[in-house]
Amino acid sequence: MSKKPAHSTDTARKIWLAGIGAYGRAFSEAQETVARLTGDSARVFDELVAKGEAIEKQVEERGRQVAAKVAPGALSFDDRIKRMRERIGLGEVQGSLADEVYELRLRVADLEAKFEDLSHRTPKTGAKKKKAPKKKTS
Repeated sequence: MSKKPAHSTDTARKIWLAGIGAYGRAFSEAQETVARLTGDSARVFDELVAKGEAIEKQVEERGRQVAAKVAPGALSFDDRIKRMRERIGLGEVQGSLADEVYELRLRVADLEAKFEDLSHRTPKTGAKKKKAPKKKTS
């Protein structure tokens, strides 16, 4: 029997251990990177939220300033919409449309009542019922 040299077994074991060590090192570095990025991302997110809030306040203030210059004492948005609808006649259409729908509902209810009444009446003339054939007894 031939015996394998100790040198090749030792080299193979060292290669195997180096691979395991590389995996362990990469895993540790990845964990550290994730931990660092997670902490940084939360901080960066909070900074972005604060910056966004500051910009939002500036935009709102600037909008109020422009609105005050353009139309001092102007009506609210809802009031302007209401006035516009009245000008083009939609306010009246809405009222008459509601009345029309109400009248149609009354007519439908009346027709349903009449139909119900007619469906319960028995016809005075009409097809006679057929009698069931008699069973033959043996």
